[in-house]
Amino acid sequence: MAGCSCSTHNHEECEEKENNKSKIILFILSLVLFGIGFIPALEQFRVWIYLVAVLLAGYDLLIEGIKNLFKLNFEESTLMTIAIIGAFVKGDFPESCLVVLLFKLGEFLEDFAEARSNKNIEDITKIKANNANLVNGDDVKVIKVEDVKVGDILLVKPGEKIPVDGVVTSGTSQLDRSPITGESKPVKVETNNEVISGSINLNSAIYIRAEKEYKDSMASQIIDLVYEATNNKGKTEKFITKFSKIYTPIVIVIALLLVIVPLILGANMDRWVDIALFFLVASCPCSLVISIPLSFFSCIGAISKKGMIIKGTKYIENLAKTDIIAFDKTGTLTTGKMVIDKLVANGISEKEMLEYIYSIESLSNHPISTAVLSYDKNVNKLEVKDYKEDSGHGLYGKINGKEVLFGNKKLLEKYNVDLTGYVDNTITLAVDRKIVGYITLKEELRENVENILNDLKEEGVKDVAILTGDNKKAAQNIADKLNVSRVYAELLPQEKLNKVKELQAEHNKVTFLGDGINDSPVIATADFGMSMGTGSEIANNTADGILVSNDIAMLPSIIKVAKKTMRIVKFNIAFSLLAKLIVLLVGLFGTAPIWLAVLADTGVTLLTVLNTLRIFR
Repeated sequence: MAGCSCSTHNHEECEEKENNKSKIILFILSLVLFGIGFIPALEQFRVWIYLVAVLLAGYDLLIEGIKNLFKLNFEESTLMTIAIIGAFVKGDFPESCLVVLLFKLGEFLEDFAEARSNKNIEDITKIKANNANLVNGDDVKVIKVEDVKVGDILLVKPGEKIPVDGVVTSGTSQLDRSPITGESKPVKVETNNEVISGSINLNSAIYIRAEKEYKDSMASQIIDLVYEATNNKGKTEKFITKFSKIYTPIVIVIALLLVIVPLILGANMDRWVDIALFFLVASCPCSLVISIPLSFFSCIGAISKKGMIIKGTKYIENLAKTDIIAFDKTGTLTTGKMVIDKLVANGISEKEMLEYIYSIESLSNHPISTAVLSYDKNVNKLEVKDYKEDSGHGLYGKINGKEVLFGNKKLLEKYNVDLTGYVDNTITLAVDRKIVGYITLKEELRENVENILNDLKEEGVKDVAILTGDNKKAAQNIADKLNVSRVYAELLPQEKLNKVKELQAEHNKVTFLGDGINDSPVIATADFGMSMGTGSEIANNTADGILVSNDIAMLPSIIKVAKKTMRIVKFNIAFSLLAKLIVLLVGLFGTAPIWLAVLADTGVTLLTVLNTLRIFR
């Protein structure tokens, strides 16, 4: 397009801006001509002045309306076109022009509101990195992000986005993960740390190994979910769409009867044609057709800013009705990390005991080695020989020529350890078959989780439940700390599922948050199923919403937005219908001009749209 300085990749956006600018210019010219039409000296040219004014501002409306009329597609543009042409034919030129101007003004205001709602959605879809720096020996080649293969080593420079999910192989830097998770603080990453696509590298160059192709990475999945969300309409939104398709033809039939019946009865035709045209314009359902989808669309955008992607507007209604939120304990209420609760050393120093535990546990998949480092970061790792893992019981190895055992009572008995000093329900350390100490572990609660649960209840959630496969003692311990009365432990996946069904049978709308493969059936059964962003792929695929921020502190405000949206939707529906009824009564029993009907229609639409924008507050 001539004069357009936009680059090729956003040419469509540039073209749309140019079109909007042209429409505004034509609107202003039409407004000027509308004023000129009132000059007495130009009275003989009035019909042409107003015709040009109508065509300048409303050419696209008239073209669409006429096309719809021939297709028997009775939409808002059809009603307006009939009213504009009808008023012009009757000789009400200023009214015809004013109908176009008021309608166009309403359109501009609606476009502004929609653009405001669209911005949050568009921001999310910009998280994708277009290219990746592929490392091949000493060379670095720029390739498309879609061409990255699992195992590729990629260079990510400062200021660049992480192209695919991966693991840092070299370098240390800070990442801005706010585009993905909403986290405001940068996150430090170093060798062996996982990184998610869409994060922005802030400080230093790092090298990562691709763990997923782009199509399977977090950024791609989020973008797909956003587009999926805009197409999954809820019951209310579907009802409004069906309502307008049935309602509009009925309005046209009534308008025709308002002309035909008086004609048969020999009444004043001019008056009844005016009433019929007024009825057509005033009956336009645009306040409903625009504000209701806009409300749900705005809700998705507002919630996405809080770190959750909802897969469609149809899920918002269930989320807003939440009575009980059920949590899988590990990885949701807790961080999933174990910490040392108690450490007792007998006959050796605490430092030496930690070195034994850390060295032998670092060869296992258990999280205890991480717990040791959380307890004391200055622990030395010793060489372990003849390492063995006794599944479900513990570990064996030789350190500095000494036999080291770390595990439960069954492990100690198997190796004939002297059980003097053994304490039940502990993980015990024995050196050369003599008990030298023990530890107990506890799960690390998420920060401020107790206040989060209280905030949920303040937002109208009646109760909180814990559903876990963990043992009763560990589950009850967490429940007591969080003041949760509904705790169900040692549940198999099917038992979790049945427990959710029991809660639903009590006439509750149940929202469930989990993260594991075993949580997938429960997530699918709950009225609103949520998964953590770091959860399993199956859990994420099953969920109605994904908490990509992994921050349950956002749940109260997410539910607040959903509830607020539904209140706004209900108000907009009631207000629109009541306002329509009042305006129609005025038109049927009075002599109100057509432009007043347009003003009322545009005004109601504007008020409902402004009400919708409160969702972002």
